[in-house]
Amino acid sequence: MNQKHYLETELYEMIQKDSTIFDFLEKNSLDGIWYWDMENPQNEWLSPRFWEVLGYEAEEKKHLVCEWQELIFPEDLEKTIENFNKHYEDSNHPYDQIVRYRHKDGHTVWIRCRGSILRDKNQKPIRMIGVHNDVTFQKYNEEKLLKRTDELKAILDSSLSGIMAFENFYDKNGEIIDFIFTMSNKEACKIAKLSEEQLLGKRLSKIHSGNFKPLDSLGGRTLFDIYKEVVLTGESKSLEFYFEGDGIKDWFRNKAVKFNHGFVCTFEVITQEKLFQEKLEKKVKEEVEKQNKQEKILIQQSKMAAMGEMIGAIAHNWRQPLNTVSLLCLALTTKFDNSKLDKNYLNKWIEKINKQVNFMSQTIDDFKNFYKPKEEFKKIFLKEVILKVASLVNFEFKINNIQIKVDIHPSISFICLENQLQQAIINILINAKEAIINRDIKNGIILISAKRKNSSIELLIQDNGGGIENEEILKSMFEPYFTTKLQSHGTGIGLYMTKIIIEQNLGGKIKVKNLNDGLIFKIKLPILVI
Repeated sequence: MNQKHYLETELYEMIQKDSTIFDFLEKNSLDGIWYWDMENPQNEWLSPRFWEVLGYEAEEKKHLVCEWQELIFPEDLEKTIENFNKHYEDSNHPYDQIVRYRHKDGHTVWIRCRGSILRDKNQKPIRMIGVHNDVTFQKYNEEKLLKRTDELKAILDSSLSGIMAFENFYDKNGEIIDFIFTMSNKEACKIAKLSEEQLLGKRLSKIHSGNFKPLDSLGGRTLFDIYKEVVLTGESKSLEFYFEGDGIKDWFRNKAVKFNHGFVCTFEVITQEKLFQEKLEKKVKEEVEKQNKQEKILIQQSKMAAMGEMIGAIAHNWRQPLNTVSLLCLALTTKFDNSKLDKNYLNKWIEKINKQVNFMSQTIDDFKNFYKPKEEFKKIFLKEVILKVASLVNFEFKINNIQIKVDIHPSISFICLENQLQQAIINILINAKEAIINRDIKNGIILISAKRKNSSIELLIQDNGGGIENEEILKSMFEPYFTTKLQSHGTGIGLYMTKIIIEQNLGGKIKVKNLNDGLIFKIKLPILVI
């Protein structure tokens, strides 16, 4: 048997000899001592400190049980009596409870009351001793914390997003192998299809084993791996993933944030959003395909319109050579009739006829190449391309007294779709020609120039067709079906297709503005490398 420490024995002896020591202990370590005569149950001594805690002077109160029973809350008195009876029947049952008293000024005082029955040699209860402790401050803080907890819970439950909190679960080597549910708001319970009671304290792997399976929508990673990474690195993660399993089959948006020894995650079901997004993407794809088809139709219409111009130009270009061939044939016939036709003369005339036929053949080749359905990027020399375009329309322009001047250095070259560039330039030239004719300008001039600037080519096409005074019309020149001509004289797609070709197909930029007595088109083309 352990012997009492000598200091303990000494303290007990000093208390018996000197009452001031007991008073010191009672005043500074307790908030009251009480001693009850169970043989005379109306008598009970309560130390002055107890009454001070309740706002009274000790002299104001008698040492009677009724004195404190008048101040205790009735429901707490019932709890006290019930607890006393249990302790009376079984001394091992502790007489220990926290009860409420009314302070003299009206506020509530929380008191922890503990006691023990003293029995005689026959085990008859004769006295009961106890102590009081004022726990009002602790209860106040406890209620304040509980209120805040309830408020926080209400806020979390009002959220439209699911919110869950987890603590780490370690193996014997200190490795995180699972997570424990510590909190779940109403929305989270609804999504998980489980009550809070079914979740709290449970391991994640036991509730949603799908968190430990690779997900295609996460590139084959598991949610557990990502949550573990959040905990170990402290770096938050935002995810979108498809989860199928544990009675769930939905798309989720999720954000996980480290918190203490675990993490908190918010999540929401976005299945409807994903379905809407898929429908929207499908609709956009269909609209893009529809627009592409429409653009192909417009391109074809533009080509057909330009083809009409080209056919007219070819007809004019062929008229003179055909007349020449006809005259040469007539001259041969005349020589033959006069018997003056010899081999040298015949060869000379055949050479002249072949020259005219070759010119006509070259015209057809240029026309055929211009309308090739498919082409690839290739290196071109800009001046050659411009001169080729000019030759196609030259006769038509000449008969309308319109001169095309080309001021481009022969060395300027770059990678381009030649035929599409030709079509864009022809559309601009045709637009300039019609402006000059409509304004009845006697000496029409179209100046084509170019220069190299760093990684691009700047091509300028300027006319003296009078320009466009109305700024709104000028801004609308590249819009589809916009035309300043009469309905029977224009489709309104030429300059629109020019913009499509330059900006979408060739990756360049095109602008137009008034300059001097006409318009100037500024085309910027990238110098591509293949």
